[in-house]
Amino acid sequence: MEKKPVALFFMLLVILAALAEETMVQTEARICKAPSGQYHGACLYNTGCASVCKNVEGLLGGQCNGKFQCICSRNC
Repeated sequence: MEKKPVALFFMLLVILAALAEETMVQTEARICKAPSGQYHGACLYNTGCASVCKNVEGLLGGQCNGKFQCICSRNC
């Protein structure tokens, strides 16, 4: 008879965990973009721009825009 309260307790924990997981809401971070301060020259390849933004400036990444500028991205 002692196993019934323990089993009931664990069933309640499982139900509460399932309800808590459903109520969690994920939000997306806003991304801000600005010209790189360290990339020099015409930006022709996204890989070089992204490398400078990530490794030199410590930001999320970067890509070339239509004006041959390296634009870095970071969380706002």
